[in-house]
Amino acid sequence: MGLTLKDCPESTGLGIKGFAFPDWAYKPESSPGSRQIQLWHFILELLRKDEYHDVIAWQGDYGEFVIKDPDEVARLWGVRKCKPQMNYDKLSRALR
Repeated sequence: MGLTLKDCPESTGLGIKGFAFPDWAYKPESSPGSRQIQLWHFILELLRKDEYHDVIAWQGDYGEFVIKDPDEVARLWGVRKCKPQMNYDKLSRALR
């Protein structure tokens, strides 16, 4: 079964405890299926949501993060971008 536009989730604007970002870092919520989000912003969204703490989390005091479940992060990115073939190998190239 492939993903469709209706399967692509919306972003939500939850705050981050202990971290302050400049106003330009906060993008308004995008519509489902929007492909306008950049990877760095998607990662920030995941870091802002407690439900993904087992997948990706802040580490240390200097804005560093750790990806605890790379396959799940890649899967979520694929869902968001409506690219069901996304895997961590492809995602990691974009991170570099």
